[in-house]
Amino acid sequence: MSKKKSVFDKKTIINLFNEQKYNKISKYSKSLIDYYEMEIDICKLVIASEIKLKNYFKAEQILKKIIENNNTYEFNYLYGNILKSQNKFQEAISAYEKSISLNNRFSEAYNNLANTQKKIKENENAIYNYLQAIKSDSSNLSAYFNLANLYRSEKKYEESINNYEKVLELNPKFVEALNNIGVIHLILGNFKNAIEYFQKTIEIDEFHSESYFNYVSSKKITKNDEIFLKLQNFIEKEKNIEVKNYKMYFSLSKSYFDIENHELGFKYLKLAKNFNFDQIDSSFKKQIKNFNKIKEYFLTNEASSIVFKNYKSIPIFILGMPRSGTSLIEQILSNHSNVHGGGELDILPLTIENSKWEKNTNYNESLSIIRNGYLSKISKLSDKSFITDKLPGNFKWIGFILNAMPEAKILHLERNPMAVCWSIYKSNFDNPDMRFTNKQEFIAEFYNLYNDLMKFWKKKYPKNIININYEEFVGNSENNIRKLFQNLELNWENDLLNFYKNKRPVETSSFQQVRRKIYKNSSEEWKKYKNYLKPMMEVLLRNNIDY
Repeated sequence: MSKKKSVFDKKTIINLFNEQKYNKISKYSKSLIDYYEMEIDICKLVIASEIKLKNYFKAEQILKKIIENNNTYEFNYLYGNILKSQNKFQEAISAYEKSISLNNRFSEAYNNLANTQKKIKENENAIYNYLQAIKSDSSNLSAYFNLANLYRSEKKYEESINNYEKVLELNPKFVEALNNIGVIHLILGNFKNAIEYFQKTIEIDEFHSESYFNYVSSKKITKNDEIFLKLQNFIEKEKNIEVKNYKMYFSLSKSYFDIENHELGFKYLKLAKNFNFDQIDSSFKKQIKNFNKIKEYFLTNEASSIVFKNYKSIPIFILGMPRSGTSLIEQILSNHSNVHGGGELDILPLTIENSKWEKNTNYNESLSIIRNGYLSKISKLSDKSFITDKLPGNFKWIGFILNAMPEAKILHLERNPMAVCWSIYKSNFDNPDMRFTNKQEFIAEFYNLYNDLMKFWKKKYPKNIININYEEFVGNSENNIRKLFQNLELNWENDLLNFYKNKRPVETSSFQQVRRKIYKNSSEEWKKYKNYLKPMMEVLLRNNIDY
């Protein structure tokens, strides 16, 4: 029996797609697929139209039907892409694997399989499949770039740079690769190299906001700095909408603060902070809710005797408010031969979330999940006896730390509230949960939440938290460094006072400060700007917090 004539011929479908008339194609997608199901290129256009319209489920059903009669490697690959776009990661993996089984030289299928595995933290499998993608096609720029990004996230910086350089061999003007190599040099303390890469990126793409931001963060800006003058010209004179984004505003703000122009510094800081302003309230309400849940939980739950599995490495948690001095303390500790500096690890919050502690009525079971999940992961970072974790926000999880990992050490950094709040306000936090930092009042209110929770922990666990007052610590650093190692029962080593020479990677915004000798008066700097910081000052005073 002959097929019913199609509503559109092939040429019409191609023209409709090129004219972006996706709705017209979508309206007849079922009949088009029925008629052209054996013609891959036309099927691709129909599916692509549904994807353009974000009709992912419809596209999924179309592909299911096609594969029943035309089970090719290309259609299985497209099916994987559709499933991945709907966060159906395991199903997507199966589709990519089917595609590869039908064509084991299909580089893009390996690449997208690896991307999906990376999404669900199967990093070893992802690395293997990125390498297979490259083996199948040595010109697969995306696979090199994705592999470089994965290595960077795993702190394998040499391997990361090698793959970014492969990208640049294929495309010397690939600005993201240039910028990312610069960022790694920043992390490694190679500031001169980092600046050169940011300059190269800006030469190629004069609107690359990330590179302006990184360049400005890498050095103290002077009035005649060429990049600053270019940035100033863009923002103040250029009408092109591309330059009007928060990274450009942050960059210009920091530059003006460097040259002591406070008025313009705050003008552009405020413009930067006004981005995503509509999300600020919900971000802060979420914080309040989380703090309340944690206190309620630990008012009612106490651990009974649990037999814990032992691990070789003991964690040292360095926590407190963001910008409170945690990076400095980690830099000092990681200079010891028995201490590995882990940096800001996201392992504890994710492990606690995976324990489903809020719904699990078995408290001891939650503790076991947290202990084994956390310690098994950090044990892969190093064989040293101690591993630091300096994610400041871990102060929220002190109850879980002390009950699930009683051998852990906790160092709590306390710093002048206004010094902390000002430093947070002038910083950029990309995490959506930190949107509240765009408003002075909310930063101060968050400090109050933190302060209240820390009082709760100190009362509940008075002997388990080592408190370090930042101002006192830097005021007599040599004696306090010695005392710190004594408190942690770590033997003294000759080079421990030369922590600023430590070449370990530093990923936080304190990458410059920790590579210099201690500066004693940094907590006083906010006073230069106090006329601009009245909203946060008033909130702190209202909550009886002295500064």
